[in-house]
Amino acid sequence: MKAKKIGKIILRILLVLLILFVVFVIGVFVFHQVKRNEEMDLLKEKGYYNPVSVGDHNINVAKLGNPDGKHTIVAMAGLGSGDYPVSVRKVTAEVEKDNLLVFPQRAGYGLSDGTDDEMTIEHIVEEYRTALKNAGIAPPYVLLPHSIGGPYATYWVSKYPDEIEGVFIFDGTALDEMTFQDEPYHKVDFKDKFQAFLCKMGFSRLVLRQNSYLYPAYYSDEEQKLGDALMLMTWEKVNCASEYGCVAQNCKKAYENIITNDVPKVYICAGSGYESREDIENNNNWVNEQIKRNNLNLPLRETTDEMVKTILDACEESRNNTIYPYAEKMGNCEVVLLGGDHQIYQQRPDECAKILKDFVDGLDKKD
Repeated sequence: MKAKKIGKIILRILLVLLILFVVFVIGVFVFHQVKRNEEMDLLKEKGYYNPVSVGDHNINVAKLGNPDGKHTIVAMAGLGSGDYPVSVRKVTAEVEKDNLLVFPQRAGYGLSDGTDDEMTIEHIVEEYRTALKNAGIAPPYVLLPHSIGGPYATYWVSKYPDEIEGVFIFDGTALDEMTFQDEPYHKVDFKDKFQAFLCKMGFSRLVLRQNSYLYPAYYSDEEQKLGDALMLMTWEKVNCASEYGCVAQNCKKAYENIITNDVPKVYICAGSGYESREDIENNNNWVNEQIKRNNLNLPLRETTDEMVKTILDACEESRNNTIYPYAEKMGNCEVVLLGGDHQIYQQRPDECAKILKDFVDGLDKKD
């Protein structure tokens, strides 16, 4: 009898715990949906929401800046950067006055629908082109890629040079014969889908700051909210996992298909762009500011002689062996050294903005 009584007590406890768990899950989901509705309203108000059909799903193509501008600038995010339409606008603000700025978000990014399509470079570039066409945005385009967007832009301008009048790359993934050769191919699996499911349920919102750092202090609270919303939406789909699994084959395909051409290009070299101790000190100071701002449990960086020599030697080797040959292979590409963080457009927006404006204005002179 005593054993039965204990058993009943245990069952009741388990039942209570189960009920509490279900209530917690429902509460998280409801809270997530309420916040999502608020964020969608703000995204629509600010002009970021513009879904365009590309067949069996929609790609979001935000059209900002001057609709009657002379040039159409097409921004292409780095891997996983669903917030690129918000975070890069500290740089694009000036060129938006006289040009149309377009953000076609890849499948699964931000406001674009998620799909089961494999994120190969051919698929990505063709979907970009289809989305722009269906949005009524005709070429020629000035491509504005970051990171892995660089190889996509390289592939695009090599395959369809008549569609592109300029390419401006923020610290793009530099290509050579060895790029990511050891990265294994990864197909989306149950783990990826389960993580996306948890994000859809709203649990990603509970760990947002552990997975997406705060913007630098000069971004507004509204910009932070918009960027966070786009990142949360991106995590709810598996396309980034697919894209990550295709990185090696995509870079290989981009490199092997480069056709040297005269389309004007600028490559902002940040990660390998350090030329002096001052460059490294400035970057370390900036990194330390972000560590403090995000309350990260990381040691602050100190600039030592050994560190300076190691970094400068590695940067020179990277530039000589990979970046300069890559630029030469693309053709008509100016490499601008701007040592700093991979998100250089966040770290040094004023300098990036001036270089971008000069580049776009230079296209007018070329015409």
